[in-house]
Amino acid sequence: MIRTLVVDDDYRVAGIHAAYIGKVDGFAVIAEAHTAAEAVAAVDELQPDLLLLDLYLPDEHGLDLVARMRREDHPQADVIVITAAKDAASVRAALQHGALHYLLKPFSFPALKEKLESYAQMRGRLDGLDTADQRSVDRVYCSLRTPADVAAARGTSEFTLETIQRLLTSTRQDLSASEVAERVGVSRATAQRYLSHLHEAGRVNVRLRYGASGRPEHRYHWSRGTVGA
Repeated sequence: MIRTLVVDDDYRVAGIHAAYIGKVDGFAVIAEAHTAAEAVAAVDELQPDLLLLDLYLPDEHGLDLVARMRREDHPQADVIVITAAKDAASVRAALQHGALHYLLKPFSFPALKEKLESYAQMRGRLDGLDTADQRSVDRVYCSLRTPADVAAARGTSEFTLETIQRLLTSTRQDLSASEVAERVGVSRATAQRYLSHLHEAGRVNVRLRYGASGRPEHRYHWSRGTVGA
C-alpha cells in the first residue's frame, strides 16, 4: 500500500483529492495537511511514501518546503505536484526539486489516476531492481510515462487507446493482437501498435504461446500486479 499525504491549503480541494486517491487500488491517504508546518509534522510522524503537494501554501511555497525537508534531514517522500501554476519557471523548479509528475488544476479523476498508476509502476520496478543495467534503468524511468503520454508522442488516438485498455482490464484471459483488433474494430496492425504502447508503459504483460506450427504467438494481458488493475 502506498501511503499518501495530501497537502493543499483548501480544505475542500484536499478532501476531493483524498477521495480520488481512495478510489485507486494500492493507495491509501494517511492524512491531509493544509500548511507547510502541518505537512512537516505529518511527514515526521507518519513517514508517508508520497506527497500530493500543492505549491501555494499559506506559510511556505511547496517547493521550498521540499528543499527544506531534505536539507533538514526529515523523512523522505516522493512528490507529485498539483498546482494551478502554468508558468515554465514553476515547471522547471518542480523538475529540479525531483517532482515525479506535475498535474495542473483543475484535473479529473482519470488524469490523477493515470499519474498514480504510473508512479506505482515505477516503484514496483524499482523495488524489483537488484543489479541495474541500462535496459532495466530505462524501464524504471519509462514507467512514469502514462499510456496517453506515449500515444500523444506518437500521434495515436487516445480514444482507441482507452478502448483497448477497457477491453484488457475487463478480460481475464490473455488476448492476441488479432483478437483485440476484432473486438475493438481496428486492423491487426493498429491493435499491435497500441498493445506495444501499453507494454512499453508497463501496463500490459506479454507471454508467448507456441502452437502446432511451432511459431510463437504473442498473448497480451493487463498487468494485474499494477495499481488500478
